[in-house]
Amino acid sequence: MLLTILSYLFSQFSRHENTPPPAGVRIIPCTAVDRFAAHRHVLTPGLVINARLDTKILEESMSRLIEHKFPRAGARLAFRNGVYEFQIPETFDAKTPPAVFTVDEHAELYDRSGRPQIPSTLNGSQPSIHPVPKLDEFLRSKTCPKTEAEFLKPNVPMLHVHFSVFHDLTFIGVTAPHMGFDLLGFAALLSAWTRVINGDDFDAIPGMEWDAQPFAHYVPAPGSRPVTPTRTSLRGWSDLGWFSQLSFMGRFVLSAIRDPKEVNYLVRVPKAFLNEAKQNIMEELKTQGSREYVGSSDVLLAWWYKTAYSCRTPTDHTPVHLHFASSLRSRSVFAQDAPLAHPYINNAVSYLAIPPIPLSAFLTESLGELALRMRRAIIAYNADAVSLRADLRWLFEGSNATKMMFPCPPGAEFAFTTNWRDGKLGALDFSGAVVSESKSEAVAGVVFVHTVSSSDKALPLRGSGGVMMENEEVVWMGQVRGLKDWEMIRKSGAIAFAQDI
Repeated sequence: MLLTILSYLFSQFSRHENTPPPAGVRIIPCTAVDRFAAHRHVLTPGLVINARLDTKILEESMSRLIEHKFPRAGARLAFRNGVYEFQIPETFDAKTPPAVFTVDEHAELYDRSGRPQIPSTLNGSQPSIHPVPKLDEFLRSKTCPKTEAEFLKPNVPMLHVHFSVFHDLTFIGVTAPHMGFDLLGFAALLSAWTRVINGDDFDAIPGMEWDAQPFAHYVPAPGSRPVTPTRTSLRGWSDLGWFSQLSFMGRFVLSAIRDPKEVNYLVRVPKAFLNEAKQNIMEELKTQGSREYVGSSDVLLAWWYKTAYSCRTPTDHTPVHLHFASSLRSRSVFAQDAPLAHPYINNAVSYLAIPPIPLSAFLTESLGELALRMRRAIIAYNADAVSLRADLRWLFEGSNATKMMFPCPPGAEFAFTTNWRDGKLGALDFSGAVVSESKSEAVAGVVFVHTVSSSDKALPLRGSGGVMMENEEVVWMGQVRGLKDWEMIRKSGAIAFAQDI
């Protein structure tokens, strides 16, 4: 009881703190979107480049880009007076660098006994499941912060870039707290970086102003009365009562007890397979006289969930709630109800919810029917900017961004997928940084993308996944499920596993 009272008194005292910002910085508050989507996570998108790169060129070009085009990327994440904020240095120097750069040089080829195989060398005309290679040590230095708390220490740059350089490959890991970047924000910075590396006109490269606040008009004015919400929560999310919350959490814990080990696998999907499936669906729609269409991502995700639930029974009608992360950048939800006109590295993501699908439908419906479910939901989401703006107004109201929202009601199932294809990470060109003695006509490109995620609080990831990259030949996904669930998928024969090939 005494501890509870002391905690309460401390929270009341802390609420009225008035700690001034450090000298020499400009302040931008983190948004409700940052807090809702990204709290506590630290992300590292990792690139594997098929050439030996000059780390001096890499460091100098990134530093220049941050200083002159993306000063927000050089910010420090801070928690001051009860609020998360970006503290952007007025000037960068040796004591206040725009980012931390670390290098591990290897005077040898990467390909040798004992090292993980880079999945880009895999082949086959059909989709397949593969173990995730252990590449983390090549993408994060030993001193790289791994928790949000470490990034909140004074004068710790938000961006940490690590290079592991071999004669034939270069690994680039770009680490930051998720509070400061979403996945397409990383992609925007990396794309601009390669333009600098390759000698593009620097003035013509779009940047992000230090004081960019595209969500500012959603922030209620101080002292204003709360707006009466048109809904109690975000579309697609469940705002459960206390009994339903207990039921949801109890079922989730029971599921974890029955299948305790989470396993992350790679899903390799050849483009030829995907394109053929899409073409067959489009021809079927044409035969039916329909003007509807499906995109390749609709087909990809419909195929994956049809595959993942192939081990279940046709009599299982459990509702499945699918959530897809969706970038807001191209939506008409910003100033003058227009999309963003400039790059934005911070979080700008909402969640597109597919209307609940009975689990049995993944076994009984055709791939085309499932892909149309995805496409129709996306079309409806894109057309309803009014509801999307209402979602944002609700999110920015009071403490809604920190409320616990649930992906489905108890008794249902859920899954999340983040699609990185718009980030075009597989198309990044680092040719301008190839070391001088080994320059060639070949493009120094990304052959694989490996992500690392960490947090000071372990969070369950089962049911989540992401489309990491694509090239001309293949699309790569990562998916997390329970080990027993994976084994049931393998036994169903719906997709080949590496150990069976």
